[in-house]
Amino acid sequence: MNSNAQRYELDQPAIRSGSKDELFAETLNHFRHDWMNDIQVLYGYLKLKKYDKMHDYMETIREKLIGESCISKLGDPALVVYLQSYRARCRSIRLDVELGPDVQLSQLSVDSGTVSDAIIAVIEAFTRQGVAPADGDVNRLRLKLSVQSDFLVIGFDYDGGYRREELLHELREALGAGRSKLRIASGAVYDNEKAVFDIHVPLIQI
Repeated sequence: MNSNAQRYELDQPAIRSGSKDELFAETLNHFRHDWMNDIQVLYGYLKLKKYDKMHDYMETIREKLIGESCISKLGDPALVVYLQSYRARCRSIRLDVELGPDVQLSQLSVDSGTVSDAIIAVIEAFTRQGVAPADGDVNRLRLKLSVQSDFLVIGFDYDGGYRREELLHELREALGAGRSKLRIASGAVYDNEKAVFDIHVPLIQI
């Protein structure tokens, strides 16, 4: 397991109490709750004979399934578990993952551990430094992975409140430490309740 995944797990109450099974059970329960909600919504549309809305909602479910399938094929077990279980662990940030069709870390000429370290480090930084909305809504973080030319591009798009200086400090510390040593590409934006940036990982020439 990569270093950031290990550090993350050691910080979790469920892990300290001696059971990864608790995290697994909580993740399964979250998925079950999500699917029960989807079924109830579809049943409501069916009962009201709102077939057009039912069709649209089915498309939403299809997109969710595609996204979960792409995550499961990323090729780095620690990262797959981290992303799939994030929604069960963090209720203040909604994490959306968008993957290009050719993004499977095990099939790309990159160090998958380095990529996983970087992704987990950035998400954890937003988790710690994000400021929950006063209206009870959630902040949103989109992770996008794509292959462009000779790079794997890891994109982050965050909407919500956050402690700017603390976040920037965490990003510098996390990405510059250990084997990662990646840098945020030029053009990054850190506005009020908005942060957008990319990390470019060079593909190793074989």
